[in-house]
Amino acid sequence: TSEYCSSIAISELSADVLRDLPTAQRFALDIGGSLSKIVYQSKRKWRKTFVVYDENTDSHLYSTQELEKEADCLHFIKFETRLLENCLDFIYDNLKGSDGRGLEILRNSPLRVTGGGAHKYRLAIEAKLGCVVEKEDEMTCLVRGCAFMLKHIPGELFSYEHDSSPPCCFADELSDGGEPFLLVNIGSGVSMLKVENETTFTRIGGTSLGGGTFWGLGSLLAGTSDFDELLEIASQGDHRNVDMLVGDIYGSESASSVHGLSADIIASSFGKASKADCKEFSKPDLLRSLLITVSNNIGQLAFLYASRHQLRRIVFAGFFIRGHLLTMRTLTYGVNFWSQGSVKAYFLRHEGYLGAIGAFVRGLEKDRRIGVLTGSWAENLCTSSSFDVGSWQGMAALELDKRKELTDFPLLRDRLDYAPDTWDLSQDLSAREYWLNCFEASIDRHQQRAVLSQPDSPSAMERGEAFRLAYQNFFKEARANPVAFGQLTVRRILDVQEHCLRESGFPDPFWELKREENEVALGGLQSRLSHLASLPSADLPAALIRGLLGGNVFDWGAGRVAELLAERGKQFGLNEAMEQLQPRPWLVDDLDAWTSRLKAGVYTCAIVFVDNSGCDLLLGVLPFAIDLLDRGVKVILAANHGPALNDVTIFELRALIRRVGSFVPRVADALSSGRLLLAGTGSSSPCLDLRYVSVEVADACRQEQVDLVVIEGMGRAVHTNLYAKFSCDCLKLAVLKNAWLADRLGGDLFSVICSFEPAAAAAVS
Repeated sequence: TSEYCSSIAISELSADVLRDLPTAQRFALDIGGSLSKIVYQSKRKWRKTFVVYDENTDSHLYSTQELEKEADCLHFIKFETRLLENCLDFIYDNLKGSDGRGLEILRNSPLRVTGGGAHKYRLAIEAKLGCVVEKEDEMTCLVRGCAFMLKHIPGELFSYEHDSSPPCCFADELSDGGEPFLLVNIGSGVSMLKVENETTFTRIGGTSLGGGTFWGLGSLLAGTSDFDELLEIASQGDHRNVDMLVGDIYGSESASSVHGLSADIIASSFGKASKADCKEFSKPDLLRSLLITVSNNIGQLAFLYASRHQLRRIVFAGFFIRGHLLTMRTLTYGVNFWSQGSVKAYFLRHEGYLGAIGAFVRGLEKDRRIGVLTGSWAENLCTSSSFDVGSWQGMAALELDKRKELTDFPLLRDRLDYAPDTWDLSQDLSAREYWLNCFEASIDRHQQRAVLSQPDSPSAMERGEAFRLAYQNFFKEARANPVAFGQLTVRRILDVQEHCLRESGFPDPFWELKREENEVALGGLQSRLSHLASLPSADLPAALIRGLLGGNVFDWGAGRVAELLAERGKQFGLNEAMEQLQPRPWLVDDLDAWTSRLKAGVYTCAIVFVDNSGCDLLLGVLPFAIDLLDRGVKVILAANHGPALNDVTIFELRALIRRVGSFVPRVADALSSGRLLLAGTGSSSPCLDLRYVSVEVADACRQEQVDLVVIEGMGRAVHTNLYAKFSCDCLKLAVLKNAWLADRLGGDLFSVICSFEPAAAAAVS
């Protein structure tokens, strides 16, 4: 890595990760002995699809326009400290090149810097950039940065599980900031911080035996002062050749009878060195023993401090870790051994950036600009560097994009027990191989769709190729390292796809197809409603559910369905889709229980998370919603804010419902009276993560006293939320349009999930 960094000019190396410097608004730095981190805020221009609805014309249902829109981004860059001055030159040149406005903005307020290098490099920074440097307290920055990352990045926190492959198991236990924890920062020394919340913490202890101890003694033992090289050498050693084990003292047979200790427990670190010539020991063995000695000591002390302060969770951070598997394993082992499993050790995927983001936050607070960070931030999975467990990249980047303010869905039964994804592909090898192959095989289809969506753009072909390369690179990394972007799930793969499309300038490749399908479906709505009205009331609930399921077949994200729609075109309608459905009894068949509950007339308000445009929405979901309205139930239709495949967006939904209201008076009346509400979820995904929904949706659920949640679609009700539990009744509806998925759940292609879960019942198992 060092040779690579040395051989390439900083301008070349930084071309991608520092590309938004000309629009930078403010900076912060964390300068360590070997690594430095920069965080800066910029304005980025995105292509966005806008829906235009003209009530005075019947020529089009609605029209769309692709326009550029500015949005805030946070950029984090990690690089070797020895390249700091080169990096400062690069920053200066870019800021000066933007008509000098960038330098003027930078100089308007102090540059917040933390880390040991804040003193050492202060004069150099001030001379290079012409700004005033203000040092920020390291521990305060660490805590603020930790709280920010845990709040905004799903899959930031993980534990090391030796028996899992890969050994990183992601958790979501501290994202709400509700429970104090012990933050252990392992730098040259070690600091133990009791963190109450993002602004309240106490240093409760520490030790001088930390990363500097391993670095210093390791350099003496191995003859090299390169920290990463020391870790690499240590990973090749066997500490048992140097450490004295319990079995060495008592014998392997009788060891277990001595205080209940197993024979392979270390009785004395470096214990064998006292009985032999040190030249007999290899450097890898010595360094392995040293690493375990330091890590075990830190792990034991961390447990003792946690125990003393009644803390159940320990988060380790600092340059000593660096994603190194052996280090995480020994720290975890120490905590598990001494606590007997009562205390849990955790690590952070982006722990290297904590100080920088903390300094950035502190600067905003002091300048009374904290409003910059309001709302929510999402990791850009296309432009961020992957998390490479076990090695460190010479220059790495993280990018967070600002989005609408998001919050927990208030009707989850237990937020801490909620896990959105049904399968963890990081741990499920067969599922991982299938889905990576399945989605990679669809790249050409999505590339073609994206290019065709912009027929008048001369750069569409080039940008389509950029999308293909970016998405293919994700699959390459995911196969080599399944936790490269956190927990690997179908939801994560689909999110990467949408991020790559957006980064390549394709905000909504399906916009024209969606509009065409909406036009066709609208033409059949009156006939569909008339047919339903002719049915005996006893048969209506079942007919509505079958119609909703039939509509859900129209999913261009499912390969088999895409083939059917391409083959049969307009000849494939709702009736043909319903013919594809599995005959009853369905794979999960709670239709009778749902019908009985519906007829009891117990509901006040229902929220329906909608899926696809066209037949799904207009001929499936909408008649279902109208029936609820006829029964005196308020209805909230919740749709994505941003485009994803052929899913309907909130902006399209508003235009469609207004048009429906022009010829279905019941819909117009419900809309005007507030009995029918339309809400954006804040999402741009084909799946549904209920840890992050819009404040609009959360507030509506509380204000309207929602007592029924309806989730439809394979992405929202099967890939995610299949096992989600709610504090009210829930109806989950989906058609399994993938043969592998159907087989995994015990069914066949086009099997049906109709799961009705009363508030007091357990989720589907």
